[in-house]
Amino acid sequence: MARGSALIAGSLLIAVCFAGCRSGTVRPEVAPALDAILKGQPVIPVPPAVWTDVAAFYGTRSGEPAWLDEQREPAIERATNALTLLHTKAAQGLGAIDYGEARIIELPPLIKMLDKRSRERGERLAELDVRLTTAMLAFGRDVAIGDAGPETVDLRWKSRRTPPDFVATLNTAVNGDLSSWVEAIRPPHPEYVALQQALAGVEAQQAKGGWTHVPAPLQPGSSSAMVVALRQRLAESGELKRNAANASRTYDDDVVAGVRNFQMLHGVNGTGVLDPTTLAAMNVPIEDRMAQIRVNLERWRWMPDDFGARHLMVNIPSFRLVASEGGRPVLDIRVIVGKPGNETPIFSDEMATVVFSPYWTIPETIVASETAPAARRDRGYLARNNIEVLRMSRKQATTLDADEVDWDDPAKVRGLTFRQRPGAQNALGLVKFLFPNPYGVYLHDTPADALFSRQRRAFSHGCVRVELPEKLAHYVLRDDARWDIARVNAAMRSGVEKHVRLKDRIPVHIVYFTAWVDGGLHLHPDVYGYDRRQFVAELKNR
Repeated sequence: MARGSALIAGSLLIAVCFAGCRSGTVRPEVAPALDAILKGQPVIPVPPAVWTDVAAFYGTRSGEPAWLDEQREPAIERATNALTLLHTKAAQGLGAIDYGEARIIELPPLIKMLDKRSRERGERLAELDVRLTTAMLAFGRDVAIGDAGPETVDLRWKSRRTPPDFVATLNTAVNGDLSSWVEAIRPPHPEYVALQQALAGVEAQQAKGGWTHVPAPLQPGSSSAMVVALRQRLAESGELKRNAANASRTYDDDVVAGVRNFQMLHGVNGTGVLDPTTLAAMNVPIEDRMAQIRVNLERWRWMPDDFGARHLMVNIPSFRLVASEGGRPVLDIRVIVGKPGNETPIFSDEMATVVFSPYWTIPETIVASETAPAARRDRGYLARNNIEVLRMSRKQATTLDADEVDWDDPAKVRGLTFRQRPGAQNALGLVKFLFPNPYGVYLHDTPADALFSRQRRAFSHGCVRVELPEKLAHYVLRDDARWDIARVNAAMRSGVEKHVRLKDRIPVHIVYFTAWVDGGLHLHPDVYGYDRRQFVAELKNR
C-alpha cells in the first residue's frame, strides 16, 4: 500500500476502532504514564529542540493529554486530522521524512483489545498521545524552518527566519483547524506556494511515466521521428503551445518557440536549437528535478518572513538582481557573481552607502596570487593599471615607487597596501554599493562589460558586478532630489571618490534558488553544487 493510502486507512482505522467505545465509567490512568514517557528518550528520532517542545507543550497543558477526550479515549476527529495533516508532507517537499506514522496507526487496534482497567492501556494511550504530539511538532518545525540547516551547505550561510512559537500555536490548533496551523507557520511567501504547486505538477507527470526521452540534438527545419518525441517532451512540461503538440515530424517555428521557452526556463542560451546543452537539460531524470524543487522549498524556510517593502534580491543561479516594491518587481538587472572557489556568500543586509568613482583596495589574497607576481615580472604593471602602493602607519600613508618594493620578500610585500585609483580601468568600475557585512562583499560596476553577454556569469572573486550601475545608483538614490541621473553620471566619471549615504537603508538579499516559478517553472544549473550538497546532507539527517 502506498504511504498516502496507508495514512488515510490509518485515519479510518482510528475512527472504526473507537466508534461506540465510550463507556463514561472507566477512565484509565494516563497522566503517570505520560509523565514517564516525557522523562525518557524521544518516542521517535527527532532533534533535541523538538523533544524540548513536546515537554513544553504538555507543561502548558498541566500534563493533560491533547489527543484524548474527557473519558481518556482517543478523540477520533483530532487524531484523524493529525494523520491527514501528516499526509500533506509530500506537498511540502518532505515526503521522505518518517514521523512515526506506522506506530500511530498500529496503536488504536492494540488499545481496543486491552482491558479498560489495565495499566498497559493507560500506557498505550499515553504513548499514542505523545507520538501524535511529537509527530505534529516535528512536522511543523520541518515545514517552518527546515530539516537540515543551511550551515550543512556552506558554513557562512545562516537561516534568516525567526521560528514560530510551535508549542503555543499547536496547543491552540489541537481543538481547532490543524490545516490552518500549518498555513500559519509555513514560509509566508507566495513563491513558496507557487513552488509547491509546481512540485505537485511534476509529481503528477512522474505518475504518468515521467518525461519523454529525446535521443539526440536536432536542428530547426529537420524532419524525423525524434521531432515527435521532442514535441511530446515540450508539451509534457508546458513549453509547447497545445495546438502544436501534434504528431508532425517537422522541426517548425512552433517547435523553435517551444525549445526557446524551455531554454529560457533552464538557464540555457535561447537559440531555439536543440543543442547538446539543451538536450542534457531536457533529459535530466524527472526524479532529479523533483529533488531539485524540494531542496529549493527547503531554502524558503531559511528566508526572513519580511524582505522589506522595498528591497533588492540577487539570485546567484539566475545571475540577476531584482528590485521589488510591495511584492512587485520594478527593476531587473543582469549580474556577475563569484566563480566556484570564490563563491558569493548567501546572506541578507542593508545597503547604506553609494560610493562614486571608488578606489579599490586590493584584497591580500589577490595581491599574493595576482598583483604582486605580475609586478615582480613587470615593473610597469602597476603604472599601466593605475595601482598605487602604500606603506600605512598610524599617522600617514606613504606612496612607494615600484622600484622601492622588495618583491622577493613576501613578508615585506604583505605589509603593503595596494590600491587602484578611480577611473575607467578600476576593477570596481565607476560606482560601488555598500551594505556592511562580515564577508566584505558588495555590488559594483565593472569595466569588463563583455562578460554580461554570457549566459552563465560566475567570474568574480565574490562580489556582485552589475550591468546597469547608473540605473541602479539612480534607483537607490531616488529619494534624494539632489541625485538626478545627470549628477549620478557626472559623479561616476569625476575621478574623485565620493561617499553618499542613503536616506533610508535598503534591504539586500543574496539568495540561491535553482528552482522558482515566474511565467513557468525555472530549473537552472547548480552553479556552486549546493543542490547536491544539500540533498546529501538532508539524506544523512533523515
